[in-house]
Amino acid sequence: MSILISILVFVLVIFLISKFKGIKFGAEPSDNTSRPDAGAKPTTEKDNDKLIVVSNVNRDDIELALTRFCNTYNKADYAALPRLSNVSPDTFAITFPYDIDFVTFCFAINFIKYPTDIKWNAKVTAWTTANSGEAWIADSSVGKRIMLFIPDDDKEYDNVFFTTADNTGYKLDFAARKAKPPLNIPKMQFAESSVDLDSLKQLQFKDIE
Repeated sequence: MSILISILVFVLVIFLISKFKGIKFGAEPSDNTSRPDAGAKPTTEKDNDKLIVVSNVNRDDIELALTRFCNTYNKADYAALPRLSNVSPDTFAITFPYDIDFVTFCFAINFIKYPTDIKWNAKVTAWTTANSGEAWIADSSVGKRIMLFIPDDDKEYDNVFFTTADNTGYKLDFAARKAKPPLNIPKMQFAESSVDLDSLKQLQFKDIE
């Protein structure tokens, strides 16, 4: 009798696996390709110096990661329109020709470090100038170049750190939606990007929306 019950349980398990195969419970909405009306898409480029450099990745994966980021953030409006440039076989520069608000920029850095359903060990570093009136920017940082990153020992997965050009460090806590007080010691020393924004104009690029 116990053998019969075991067989019935086995058959039931196989049936349930077949029935629900391919369904992802709690999956990110990153495969939703809906977009606002095309007329809402910006057409005039805005000068800005936001730059993300991603290394140790391949082109297919970085394009997929950016597409999934846009799938998440461009449903209601065009919050992010990244431009992808190939700097070397495994290094890519991401710029935002139509600009992007600072908070969404931070979300992009985190998303690229921890992309949905992509396994990689990417190095992700970003740079910009801290502007007045932007969320998460302290008055003392306004006008300074900042380097943004997620340290290798991060275990929280929902933050971004940045260091100003004069080596004041901050942690941006996504859960609290604010910057914590300056760190006693910056998580990383500031270093300027080796990728020059002007040089990217000479490279082929792909706009992703």
